[in-house]
Amino acid sequence: MRVLSVLLVWLAFLLSCGLAVPSENPLVRIPTEILAYSLPLLLIWFLVRGRGFWRSIRVERKNLGRSLYLSLALLVVFFLIIQAASVATLHFMGKSEEEAKREMENYMENQTPSWYPRYLLLGSFFPVAFCEEAVFRGYVLGTLAPFGLATSVLASSFLHLSLHIWYLKVGGIAPLLFVQALLLFVWFGLVSYWSGNIVGTILMHGLVNFLSVLRGFSEAAAGAIQVALICLGAICLFDLLLSYMRVRFKRRVYREMQSQLELNLGRLRRMREGLKKMLAEIKKRYRRGEMGREDFLRLEAVYKRRIEEVERVLNLQRGPTKSARA
Repeated sequence: MRVLSVLLVWLAFLLSCGLAVPSENPLVRIPTEILAYSLPLLLIWFLVRGRGFWRSIRVERKNLGRSLYLSLALLVVFFLIIQAASVATLHFMGKSEEEAKREMENYMENQTPSWYPRYLLLGSFFPVAFCEEAVFRGYVLGTLAPFGLATSVLASSFLHLSLHIWYLKVGGIAPLLFVQALLLFVWFGLVSYWSGNIVGTILMHGLVNFLSVLRGFSEAAAGAIQVALICLGAICLFDLLLSYMRVRFKRRVYREMQSQLELNLGRLRRMREGLKKMLAEIKKRYRRGEMGREDFLRLEAVYKRRIEEVERVLNLQRGPTKSARA
C-alpha cells in the first residue's frame, strides 16, 4: 500500500507537469505552473485526510532547528562531492565548464521568455522548492522511511529525477545536469531522513535554484551568498563533528567504566565467598572443639561484619549499573 500511494503521487506529479502552459504571457504561464505544482499536494491531502497533512509532508515545528542545522552541515560535504562529480562528468563528456555554462544560458534564452528568470528568483522557493520537497522529501520519503535509509532516500531521489527529463532538451550537458540533480536530491533526502523535517531542505533547494538564476544577473552577488552559506555550513559541520566526537568519547569512557566496575564487582564477589568459607571453617573448628567459645564469637562477629560490608558495597555498585542500563 505504501508503494502504491507513492507511485500514485509520483504519477500525478508527472502528469500535472503537462498542465503548465509554456506561454510568453506571465498571466498564463505562472498560474498554470503553480497549479501543476499544487495538484500533487492536493492528492496527498486527500490520501492522508484525518492523519495530518503538514505532518505527512514533514513540515512541522518539531525538529525544525535540526533540519536547518543538518542542511547547512551537509552543504559543505555535498558541495565538494558535487564539484568533484561535475569535473569528472565534464571530463567524461569532453566539455569545459564554460561550454556547459554557455549551453545552459543559450537554452534559457531560447526556451524561456525574458521575464522568466526574474520570476524564478521568487519562484525558486515557491512553488518549485516547496512543492517538490513536500512531495518527494516529505510524503514520498516519509512513506518509504520504514524500508530504511538507502531505499527511501534513493527511491525518492530517482522518482524526483524522473520529473527532470526535460534536461534532455538542453543538449549535450544533460548528463551533467542529471548527476548534479541526483546528488542534490540525495543531500536533501539525508536531511529529511535524519531530521524528520523538510524546512531545511526547502530552504536549501530554493537557495540552490535562486543562486543559479542570480548568476545570470550578478555573478558577484551569487558568489558572495554562496561563500557566506559555505562558511556557515562549515561552522555547522565542525560543530557536528565535535558533537560526534564527544558522543564517541563518552561511550568509550562509559564502556571502560563499566568494564572496571565489572572487574571490581568480581573481586568483591570473590572476597565475599572467601569470607563465607572462612566463617564456615571457623564454625567447623568450634564444633570440633578446636576453638574456645569466646574466640569463636569474636571471630564470627568480625567475619559477619566484613561480609555485611562487602554486601553493602556490592549493593551500592549494582545500583548505578542498573540505572545506567535502564
